[in-house]
Amino acid sequence: MSPVAEDLRQLGHLLATDTLAVIAAIALMSWLLRRREGVLAWLCCAGIAWCVFNLAGLTGIGARLPDLPASRIALLYPVLFTTLGLAASLVGASLPRGLVVATALACLGLGVAAIPFHGWELTRIAGLASIGVSLLMLGFFATRAETQIGAAERLALAALNALGLGALGVDLYAGTIWPGKSVQFSPYVGVIVLGFSGFVIMRHILANAEARERLNQALGQRIETTKANLLASESARHALEIAHAVKLERERLMREIHDGIGSSLVAALASAERQGKESTTAVVALKGALTDLRVAVDSLEPVEGNVATLLASLRYRYEPELRKSGIAVKWMVEDVPELDWLDAPSALHVLRILQESVSNTMGHSRGTQLTFQCKMALLQGRPGLRIEIADNGSGFDMDAPAIGRGRRNMMQRAEALGARLEVLSKRGEGTATILWLPLVRKQGLILEEGQAAER
Repeated sequence: MSPVAEDLRQLGHLLATDTLAVIAAIALMSWLLRRREGVLAWLCCAGIAWCVFNLAGLTGIGARLPDLPASRIALLYPVLFTTLGLAASLVGASLPRGLVVATALACLGLGVAAIPFHGWELTRIAGLASIGVSLLMLGFFATRAETQIGAAERLALAALNALGLGALGVDLYAGTIWPGKSVQFSPYVGVIVLGFSGFVIMRHILANAEARERLNQALGQRIETTKANLLASESARHALEIAHAVKLERERLMREIHDGIGSSLVAALASAERQGKESTTAVVALKGALTDLRVAVDSLEPVEGNVATLLASLRYRYEPELRKSGIAVKWMVEDVPELDWLDAPSALHVLRILQESVSNTMGHSRGTQLTFQCKMALLQGRPGLRIEIADNGSGFDMDAPAIGRGRRNMMQRAEALGARLEVLSKRGEGTATILWLPLVRKQGLILEEGQAAER
């Protein structure tokens, strides 16, 4: 071989060795950062073994260290062991620990034995046989492989490792025939084998990292969903507790009003009625107060947003008095939807507005019929309920100045409800009180309960 060709061979050999050293260094640093990735440790050991094996084949180093090239066959066994270990770790082959230990001890023994007997033909034959056994073990690993990597990558790894082991055999055989003169393939094939193995390892690690990240995101979303469900459950439980407490307090107030103020009014009314005609004014006042109290108690009853129930309770309270006054009741209440926003304070506002209308009919209209009407109606495109209480009495002049605060209080209560109230009357044609309640109440139209109460 010419000096130029020999220099080029040595240069390529050295570049391949340096590349293997870089791969081993990168694998070592990566393994120090990710200790649980054992395949990185195998890659580092394989890179070191291949690098030392290639250094032993360099002519310059062999000149300075006479025993190293001669003992190069001893370095074959660490290369075989680390290469097979890397291949098994990459394909996920499940190997008994005893087999790994036995293989390591066999490689160590053969390598140590090859140093003093490197000149024997039997030593070279043992090296070639070890390469053949390694090829068989590589096939065994492929059959026991798990699904850590894809089928294409597993096939490529098996082919490249087989190529690398074959290159070792060719170089070993050629070195015995043309020592120092033959072109060595193992350094370059080693770079290909370990380089591709490193690529597969890094791709596998990155794929695992992405899978963990997706899993963490899914777990995070599941945790957020669970937290939201827990918060919703807690809010629902808190709402149930509040509703239960409100129910108990409502029942207590109704009981106290009935047994306390109600009983006192009933006793006072009975006493006033026993005193005869001189107490007529007191009797009327007491009856009115008792009716007002009963209406207030009715507003505390849970009506679940049912306006028809409210109207029925008002009719129940006033119909006996209306009949005594010679006023018949005409009932025209349709089946209307419930109002979700109609709570106890709002129900009291509705009852007070309608109660004022009924009281005015009884006291001033001199009519003979009072009509209760309720149905669905639109107001400026908004759906709602139209409640109308109308009598056929004498009516009054709408342009005349209002006497008292009755109509003003009705308007203020309607404003507190976010409703629309109209009082229509004409002399000789009766009076109609029309209250429109929205199905969905606008937030901006709702006044605070305290403000409404002050009015």
